[in-house]
Amino acid sequence: FNPKKYFLINLKDLEIFDNDTVVTRELLLKKRLIKKNTSDIKILANGTFAKKLTVQASKFSNKAQELIQQAGGNVEILKVA
Repeated sequence: FNPKKYFLINLKDLEIFDNDTVVTRELLLKKRLIKKNTSDIKILANGTFAKKLTVQASKFSNKAQELIQQAGGNVEILKVA
């Protein structure tokens, strides 16, 4: 059994995006927050966060999901590759 490996991104790293942005894998790649061969992304709640974003990722920590929704944003869980 091999545990799934995720590329970890903190909420504070998503503060660069404007409100109402849909944060996709492609956008994270364009902003160089992930590497080209990254497939599975997990969002963690480290740092302050106050942006209204729709965030797409394979997995979210409970706290990250809560903070995104409190800021008026949405989470979209993608299928794990």
